[in-house]
Amino acid sequence: MEGETARLAFLHRAISDIGTTLNVGHAARVLAASAVPGFADFASVHLHDHVTASEDDSTARGPHASPVMHRVAAVHHDDLGHKAELQAGQTFVYPSDTAMARFLTLIEPVLIPRVDQDILLKLPAELDSPSARSVLTDSSVMLVPLTARDSVLGFLIFGRKPERPAFIPADLAACQQMAQRAALSLHNARLYRHQARASAVFRRSLQPMLPPSLPGVEIAYRYHPFSRATQVGGDWLDAIPLPGHRVGLVIGDVEGHGLHAAVAMGQLRTAVRTLATLDLPPAQLLLRLDQFAQGLNHTTLATCLYGIYDPLPRRASFASAGHLPPILVSPDGKDELLEVPVSAPIGVGSTAFDTLELPIDSGSLLVMCTDGLVETREQDIEEGLFAVRRSLTTPHLSLQEACDALLRRQHHDDATVLMARLHGIPHDRIATWRFPPQPEQVRIARRLVRDTLTAWGLRDICDTTQLLAGELLTNAAHHTSNPIGLRLVHTDTLLCEVTDDNQVAPSLLQPAGTDASERCVTLIRKLAARWGCTTTPAGRTVWFEHSLPTHGARGMASRSPLWPDNA
Repeated sequence: MEGETARLAFLHRAISDIGTTLNVGHAARVLAASAVPGFADFASVHLHDHVTASEDDSTARGPHASPVMHRVAAVHHDDLGHKAELQAGQTFVYPSDTAMARFLTLIEPVLIPRVDQDILLKLPAELDSPSARSVLTDSSVMLVPLTARDSVLGFLIFGRKPERPAFIPADLAACQQMAQRAALSLHNARLYRHQARASAVFRRSLQPMLPPSLPGVEIAYRYHPFSRATQVGGDWLDAIPLPGHRVGLVIGDVEGHGLHAAVAMGQLRTAVRTLATLDLPPAQLLLRLDQFAQGLNHTTLATCLYGIYDPLPRRASFASAGHLPPILVSPDGKDELLEVPVSAPIGVGSTAFDTLELPIDSGSLLVMCTDGLVETREQDIEEGLFAVRRSLTTPHLSLQEACDALLRRQHHDDATVLMARLHGIPHDRIATWRFPPQPEQVRIARRLVRDTLTAWGLRDICDTTQLLAGELLTNAAHHTSNPIGLRLVHTDTLLCEVTDDNQVAPSLLQPAGTDASERCVTLIRKLAARWGCTTTPAGRTVWFEHSLPTHGARGMASRSPLWPDNA
């Protein structure tokens, strides 16, 4: 009667507790703990390598390899737990000719009422140790396989010391019944772990690729997905470095939720980054994005707000495809909704997008968000925007804290916010000149470059900058009869730009000839850290950057952590 009571209590406890967690390790520990001390004196859970390994684990073995088992949980009564060889964390490899390998192949339970000397002599070498012998001698032992969906997950070991009644077939039958449910629970926990890992990888792949620093701009953001299962949705945001220390700021919201919206979001987000490399104005970029969305195999509707901030003249331009207007908070605390012309959402086939251009005071705060942040069951979008504007008047120690404050409210949709503190670049770090397209002006320009870099404490890169700037000016003078612009910008790098009205970009390929243009490209490729060319309807700007010496000026602004723990 006592044995039946212990058996029933064990069954009830194990079945009740095993389904309370989706963590494989914790589920195994719960399972072992439910048996000791009422039903057994020691219990352990051994799981197959394919259950404990991650999906991309390079150590995963082929179907014909020797089984590898991990003791992931072990519970012992009295002094048995002090034996290190019987604790969790051990790994065993069972060659194909061992009894344990045959046991795992047959998937049949084993009941040994008493472990005598003959059985001890047959112990696999992996289990043959003084500690194992002292525990197993005259004990009663059961081995019960864990199988789910025709797959062997592992096995359970239960043992009773010699002074207790030996296990009987009824105990084995009870353990088999419990093992079926335990295996299913472990299988579900394993699937959940793989799904969570896949979601995490997917989420990280869709994170904004914010640069390590943006001169004149400080950025923070928060993303709160509505789906707890996938941890991704249709919202996206990005900050994209553009030539001339400009930055493209984008936020968007794909219609719908879950993986389908996330996949469409990923496509649109990649398209925006690709189009941004063409340095398109906001309205043209949204037009191209709309054309791209119409070419997808599935109907995709999304709102999108794209803006470009230039920290040199401290101006910004915005275009909107059905998205919420951005909020601009001036340095004195006054806030306003920017009246960006709103066109139809991406995917509708809008024929045109309009642009808002405006000056930005240094220190202003720009806030871009999706409707999930401002629209709830209790309030509409207008009320939500007013609440956001009101919260921005509260002093915060950092942009991160300001973002966190906005996301403390209850949300019933994906909610995303992007904040940018627009400091601009100090005027004393910018030098601009215009020269007639005459060869003798190159000598004057080189002298001005030398004097300016010396004043900035950058004499180490003076010679190289003079050489490259002179080559660019000489090349520009061969192709224009109008004034040529030269600009130096000192931030965490040194940027040099030469602007003329020629709209033919220099070749980015390795030049093969020896004329002045090809010589100029060759020198830039060899001596500059980065270079490129931006074309506009008014002409082109060829630019190059130098990394500063280690004793040069430090970067002027930084960004927030990319993906906070509470995202």
